[in-house]
Amino acid sequence: MDTRLLDALNTGIVLLNEDRIACWTNEAARRITSMGMRQMASAPFESWVADGQAAELQDSLSHCIHSGHSFTFRELILVRDDVTTTTDASFSRLQDAVGEGRVLIELSEVDQLLKITRDNRILSDEAGFRKLAQGLAHEVKNPLGGIKGAAQLLAKEVGAQPFQDYLEIIISESDRLKALVDRLLGSPQAPIDEIFNIHQVLERARSLISAESGGVVITHRDYDPSLPEITGDRSQVFQAVLNIAKNALEAVTEAKTDAPIITFSTRAVRRAHPGAKGAQTFLRLRIEDNGPGISNDKIDDIFFPMVSGRAQGSGIGLSITQTIVARHNGWIEVHSEPGHTAFDVILPFGEKR
Repeated sequence: MDTRLLDALNTGIVLLNEDRIACWTNEAARRITSMGMRQMASAPFESWVADGQAAELQDSLSHCIHSGHSFTFRELILVRDDVTTTTDASFSRLQDAVGEGRVLIELSEVDQLLKITRDNRILSDEAGFRKLAQGLAHEVKNPLGGIKGAAQLLAKEVGAQPFQDYLEIIISESDRLKALVDRLLGSPQAPIDEIFNIHQVLERARSLISAESGGVVITHRDYDPSLPEITGDRSQVFQAVLNIAKNALEAVTEAKTDAPIITFSTRAVRRAHPGAKGAQTFLRLRIEDNGPGISNDKIDDIFFPMVSGRAQGSGIGLSITQTIVARHNGWIEVHSEPGHTAFDVILPFGEKR
């Protein structure tokens, strides 16, 4: 059979035998599942499905094989090692010349659609927020400058000595509010193109986090030394990494986590960029902690300004981080459950595209 047309499809095609084991897959299916043909053929198909869905899928597959009833499983989660992929899967029984029942599976990635929707929503909200922040900056900075200037003039007046402490508070608080407005606006300049080693950036952030915790929080490193250098703005990437690492530190600290650990790791991974066709090789920079995790009702919104998963969080750092990573043609993936949270920053190698 000439399979070139099937391999050219973006839809994943998997053919199962009566034992629910893959006997053929096209290229898209191998990309979507992150598995080769040999691995997929080593166990029944439901073995690669999330635990909460495996039993239901096995029953539905058995019914399909014996009765011929087709079905579709929405948001089927495929799992391999620590990689999960959400798909919509359609199952149909085929009949070959000798009447042996086989099942054809069509896999469509939902992850890409979810990422595209999330990224578009973030970009839209960010644009609206930036306009609001620019108006806020104009309305707030001018009065703050006047307040600070008046306090400085009063401090020089004869007889102002008893009030110096109060005047210093006014001046310092004016500076703090101005800095807050600047943080809300973020860094407007485009990234500077330079080639740098991502591990040097991670080590600097790891050292700062370790020092800030006073040795209470253990920091681990798990780097892939074979990774090439990347192109981008070193200082902005460092700021993005530090924002995520500080969130991890504050999460384990505020929750008083037993034996808190923050791990910094890097890997080369195959990913399909949201909105793009086909998988490419990217750098995955991961920062994970063993804190309390992010609640399900917050995890989809944590990159929006003024939204925080922590009681004491300002909700600014991750919004700025999202902006920096997007400027570098990358994106962020979050995996969280009680006792474990991982932020994956996905960045392209080489020149920005």
